[in-house]
Amino acid sequence: MPPTAHEYADKLIVGLDDVRRITNFEGLQRYSYADRHRPFQGNQSAPGPCGAVGSTEQTFPMGWKNYRAVAYSGTTDDLRPFGISPINQISQAVAIYRDAHAASAALDRLETILNACAALHDKAYEFDMSRSDPSTLKLTSARWSHLYRAKSSVLMSVGVLGIEPTEQIAYSPLQKITDRIK
Repeated sequence: MPPTAHEYADKLIVGLDDVRRITNFEGLQRYSYADRHRPFQGNQSAPGPCGAVGSTEQTFPMGWKNYRAVAYSGTTDDLRPFGISPINQISQAVAIYRDAHAASAALDRLETILNACAALHDKAYEFDMSRSDPSTLKLTSARWSHLYRAKSSVLMSVGVLGIEPTEQIAYSPLQKITDRIK
């Protein structure tokens, strides 16, 4: 018997132990706030289209059949000026749409919104965006990377904050999720 959509979404997510190995950071723990079955609304004070940066509600627009997200986070002993401990986090999300066209359309819509955000030139939302291939959208900035990919009926997202090299680390769980898609 094939897994339900919920079970399938859960199986796509890369587990904590694997992510610890990928990041070489044993201090990661499950971040309970980000353990979700529905997208959340991000920074509501973000200017217009920049709300899509950090808002899974805008990343994964309505129309999905199932959604799953987790994040793992931890701090290090490397204190920054004023005694601030850097936050390290890796997040993953998958949304299963009705078909490949819907997942691809959601990725294209996200790219359009993020292009509009970049056009505002808001210092709080500076990032570089590119497509490494037609199915993968990449955002990078100082100390963080976020990758989005559509494959089959799945739109996936992996974000890395503070764990270097962020882009290289983000690609590993993204590829693991991609390989798990039937």
